[in-house]
Amino acid sequence: MRLHFPIDLVDIQIVNKFSDDAIDPNYTTQRLKISEADFIIQIEHVAQYRVQSGSKIQVLPEKDADQDSVQLFLNGSVLGAVLHQRGIIPFHGSSFECQGKRILICGHSGVGKSSITAAFCQNGAHFINDDITPISFIDSFPIIIPIRTEVKLWDDTLQALQIENENKKKIRPSIDKFYVPLLPICNEKKQLDTIVILSTHNDEAYKVIRPTGIDKYKLIKKNIYRKMYLRGMPQTEKNYFQQLLKLAGCVDIIQIFRPKISDIYSTTDFIRKQLLP
Repeated sequence: MRLHFPIDLVDIQIVNKFSDDAIDPNYTTQRLKISEADFIIQIEHVAQYRVQSGSKIQVLPEKDADQDSVQLFLNGSVLGAVLHQRGIIPFHGSSFECQGKRILICGHSGVGKSSITAAFCQNGAHFINDDITPISFIDSFPIIIPIRTEVKLWDDTLQALQIENENKKKIRPSIDKFYVPLLPICNEKKQLDTIVILSTHNDEAYKVIRPTGIDKYKLIKKNIYRKMYLRGMPQTEKNYFQQLLKLAGCVDIIQIFRPKISDIYSTTDFIRKQLLP
């Protein structure tokens, strides 16, 4: 089994058992053990993963696990652990560059982050990241760190965007969701300009809120990817506090509620008008 990882300087080993050094977790569930620099997760019927010091990953695949599933969780939940251990805040959002602005769209799974990003990229935007967007401060500026990802889209979204699924690779054999390469790609670290918090509601009209003060901080904190990992990483969570305050103070943050029944292009056009008048 050959696995790849979206960021560099990570040693990945496929093992039959984990190394003997015992983890002393600050937080434990049925499938998680987490301390500041050690992390174990068990994904049923797929694999167990151990992450240490943000630079070493051990993968213990389940018997008969398919490689695509092992890879999927490596590039998702495990990547989140690596970033947390490195002190790089991963946000649950997709990002792109459009008309000179770097935009991060955050929100819960299924809200439309990837499909909106794909629609922007169909109309001139440059793709950066899908689903996980790491943000780090460099010289006091919030910087998007590009990672090697492709956007993941459901089959009905491909149809809505008029993208053929022929020759597209499924993210898992049993799921009709596909990896879709988006071009052009922005591979350079760029300063973040705007965060969109995307949600749905039962109204027929779109709604916009521009939060201020502490509400900006609370919104972006809610959208940290795998925020629950921080229950076992109190020092990391403490270190994030200042970064999040700084981020809330130096980027535009807008909360957009779209109707639950709304098409991708209408939502994309609405977001564009709010961000790129």
